[in-house]
Order: sequence, then structure tokens, then C-alpha cells
Amino acid sequence: MISSIINTAFSGMAAQSKRMDAIASNVANVDTPDYNRKTVEMVTTAGGGVRAVPREAPAGSNSGVDLATELMDMAESKMAYEANLAVMETGMDMWDMLMSALDPKDRDERWG
Repeated sequence: MISSIINTAFSGMAAQSKRMDAIASNVANVDTPDYNRKTVEMVTTAGGGVRAVPREAPAGSNSGVDLATELMDMAESKMAYEANLAVMETGMDMWDMLMSALDPKDRDERWG
């Protein structure tokens, strides 16, 4: 249970990291002719997490970069990353409390 909480939060953090990579690429190429804006679609995984699927806007489909949009996407991605980080830290705290409540012979290898 606790490990699935941590894994789900980690997958969200990894997905938001990929989203930030796409945003950074868009900002870096704002003045590049014929550049197609990159986006990231979040897809739910069978195990309860999420993964990022990079996409590129089709050529000619209003695929240019708008810095205001990129800034909003960056702020949203940062908040989502921080929310997943808080969930992960809470899950790790729960794990630590569980391990400290166990008899020493029942603890995992982290606890010696």
C-alpha cells in the first residue's frame, strides 16, 4: 500500500519532469522558423500511476510557440510536481513510522 503511494507519486514527478523538458524546448525555439510546439499528454498506467507521452503539433496547425502559454504550462507543471513530491514525502514518512514500530528483527535492511 505505502509503496504504491510512493510509486504513483514518483511517476507523477517523472511525468511533470518530461513536461518541463517540452516546455523548455518550446521556449528555446520560440524564434525558430517552422518549429512545431511540443506538448505532453498524461496517460494513466495500469498500476495506478501516470506516464508522459510527448507529442508535436502537426505542421501548419497553429503550431507556433506562445510564451504566455508556456509560462502558464510551466507554473502548472511546477505545482503538479510539488504536489506529487508532497505525496511521496508523506508516503516515505508513513513507511518510516511503520518501520520504527516494528520489532528490530522484522525491519527492512535500511534499519539494520
